[in-house]
Amino acid sequence: MIIPKVFARSFLLNLVLTFRVVAEDFTVALDEKILFEDIPSVYSASRYEQPVTQAPSSVSIVTSEDIKKFGYRNLGDIVGSMRGMYTSNDRIYQRIGIRGFNRSGDYNTRVLVLIDGHRSNDNLVDFSAIGSEFMVDVDDISRVELVRGPASSLYGSNAFLGILNIITKRGRDLEGPSVTGVFGSQETYKGKFTYGQRFDNGSELYLSGSHFQSEGEDNLSVAGLGTARDVDKDRSERGFAKYTVGDFTLSGAYVSRSKRPPVPIVDTIFNDSRNSLDDDRAYADLLYEHYFDNGLEVMARTYYDFNAFDGYYAFVPDDLSRDVFRGQLWGNELKLSKSFGDHHVIVGGEYRYNFQQAMRSFERGSGEQFADVAIKRTIWGVYIQDDYRILDNLTLNAGVRYDRYEGIADAVNPRAALIYQPFTDTTLKLLYGQSFRVPSAFEENYRFGNIWVGSSDLEPETMRSYEVNLIQRIQRNYLLTLAPYFNQEFDMIRLTGGGTVENPYIYKNVNSIETYGIETELQGQWENGWRAAFSYAYQQSKVQGDPRKPENSPEHLTKLNITGPLWQDLVFAGFNLSYTSRRNTFSSNVPGYFLANMTVFSSNLIPGLELSGSIYNLFDSRYHDPSTTDLRAETIEQNGRLFLVKFNYEF
Repeated sequence: MIIPKVFARSFLLNLVLTFRVVAEDFTVALDEKILFEDIPSVYSASRYEQPVTQAPSSVSIVTSEDIKKFGYRNLGDIVGSMRGMYTSNDRIYQRIGIRGFNRSGDYNTRVLVLIDGHRSNDNLVDFSAIGSEFMVDVDDISRVELVRGPASSLYGSNAFLGILNIITKRGRDLEGPSVTGVFGSQETYKGKFTYGQRFDNGSELYLSGSHFQSEGEDNLSVAGLGTARDVDKDRSERGFAKYTVGDFTLSGAYVSRSKRPPVPIVDTIFNDSRNSLDDDRAYADLLYEHYFDNGLEVMARTYYDFNAFDGYYAFVPDDLSRDVFRGQLWGNELKLSKSFGDHHVIVGGEYRYNFQQAMRSFERGSGEQFADVAIKRTIWGVYIQDDYRILDNLTLNAGVRYDRYEGIADAVNPRAALIYQPFTDTTLKLLYGQSFRVPSAFEENYRFGNIWVGSSDLEPETMRSYEVNLIQRIQRNYLLTLAPYFNQEFDMIRLTGGGTVENPYIYKNVNSIETYGIETELQGQWENGWRAAFSYAYQQSKVQGDPRKPENSPEHLTKLNITGPLWQDLVFAGFNLSYTSRRNTFSSNVPGYFLANMTVFSSNLIPGLELSGSIYNLFDSRYHDPSTTDLRAETIEQNGRLFLVKFNYEF
């Protein structure tokens, strides 16, 4: 890591002064308003609002204020800032790492990503997007809830290692039109228009549309191949709408994204700009929620989803190979919730019909067809959960869900949590859960010539998880979290083979994995507006029958997030510092690295105007992420120092 000395001295001096100011103000704050008095609530852990201390899971929350003050650019930035989480980027998609698990070739299929409770994983790959291909712009997010651990007892497949629920903004959050502009390094631009309003009759409307483009890295070093030049472009358009009237909410989103892969996929021609990957996603969702006078809560949802992928691969100079994927589904969901004495009971059911799961691969010029797969699949599940308050300070949460995946498997997944508060400031949780993930249509059926073949005999993955969660408030300004855990993952599916006729790519149930670790976090809040969170996570994974540690699984993760006002309540600073330890690749490893980002954010210096400037990778660290199985490089170079300026003006 190269750090200009003058810049480093200046930065360290400012950091020391900042801590000094924080410490002085903290002394004053001790006698003032009690902080952490109001514990934040979470919806996703139990499918109803409850304090995070009462949730049967380990939870983290990032708000829209955090997004502004830390300069998060997409969902991947948000995820990477959370305790024990990390992401990797193969310069096509960003991948989620959670509790030591981020296997190469996985498309985030083991994390369920929801948008206002609507499932966003597609129905072909089970891919959950977190980069520029995600359907919701980061500026439309009100809150992100991360629920760690198995959640299949409420959400079914893909809620394997955790869930992310993206809560979007409402009309009342804006009250008029606004425009947003972004420009920065790598010729990066974003323009966005947003309108939000709550009307006199109580209805609310929120609309947004945005365009993003970036030229990416002009000259990217690719190990063993040379320099990729001008083939890192990223472009996307997205729209989002939400209208609420009475008990009904109609919402929908759309994204169209095109990405050039700078690292060749399989044996495509290096530095050929014809290589391109296009993703399109859309959904429409009608939600009904009503609270009856007798305490019964009813939630009903009906929805439609569409996803498309078009891959263009230049294997030879005079022709292109194509992947054309199309997926469509519709579904319904019903949930009833009511309290009976010391019990809070939730029962629900879900039905999805994948009426289009089509994958076609062919040579565009010659018309030679490699594969043409079209399947349909029905999925349904039912669940029940009870929060039983045994004593005023002791609660038992227990639930179970049954799922049936047509033609694949049935699954029963339980979850139980004992939540005890021996003292006012202390919460102890004992957590157990089981989850599963069925193989995706892509893993079972995708074929590409003789170098990638399908696998019809895959079994579902399962996981059992054991966790202790201790939440302790200290001196009223601090909140300490300790979370040791042990996960057993069975029949894990992964891409094997070498992408040749003799050794083609194929997904297999290859092994089981055991992971143990501990996550710690100390959060502080002060009356003067400064906040800080320091976290450390240790994790150790062992693959059955393989003495080597799994790839892309760091043992140590450390994060420091600090934000607060620099000048009155008008100018704020946000600073992230993280450390990711060494990670294995397929045959070697990539060294650990430090990464620092800084943002200065101002609000209402001019009425209605928000302005921010961010520096990402402040010290210009050179680091690499492990690659994915189907790319022709074992490591992927990441971005150096980048600048970004952003404005938002509300009329």
